Amino acid sequence: MDRFAIVVIALCLTTLVHAEAQQNPREAWNDLYSNRSGREFPHNTFLADAIKGRTPGRALDIGMGEGRNALFLAAQGWEVTGFDISDVGVKLAREAAQKRGLKLDAVVDDVDRFDYGRQRWDLVVGMYMHAMITRNADKIIESVKPGGIVVVEGFHRDLNRRGLLGHELGYRSNELLRAFDRLRVRHYEDTIGPADWRSGQPAPIVRFSGVREPAEGR
Repeated sequence: MDRFAIVVIALCLTTLVHAEAQQNPREAWNDLYSNRSGREFPHNTFLADAIKGRTPGRALDIGMGEGRNALFLAAQGWEVTGFDISDVGVKLAREAAQKRGLKLDAVVDDVDRFDYGRQRWDLVVGMYMHAMITRNADKIIESVKPGGIVVVEGFHRDLNRRGLLGHELGYRSNELLRAFDRLRVRHYEDTIGPADWRSGQPAPIVRFSGVREPAEGR
């Protein structure tokens, strides 16, 4: 099987999971994480780059799944809260944290109902959550402390390069820039790169990080 065929199959599987999640999200993601149990998945490399040189503080991982990024942050000294609609994913994250001797506040909650708070987090992470991030952007911005950062990565639905089409559930061109226009942009790119939800296969992706300025609103 050639590389292009592998990418197409991976894309179809990802689309199927997300489509099922729209119908019965908890059950769909529980099935996914049950099948992934026992396998270890690496943390997001863009996130690792984004926090380099920053003093660890309080971090929120939105849609943490089995906790790959939350556990990475906890290992770097961050005080991490992560939530996911999947109780199976949260259970796996808690078990992994206990096994590694890491402190992690992992809770079952819904992205649209979660209490993000106000000026609560030094770092907010949203990986491959797409519309769930942009429709909650105002709440996310308000939850970040002055000087804190938001780090987002996901599929890019409009990008078409190297024969690879954008993901239909991904971000539109400049969508993240518009949603988080109250933040100062630290990094923004749309590119072809290894995607977390394609087992590292190349895909059109978008990466964004932004800072909430201390003097915002003055």
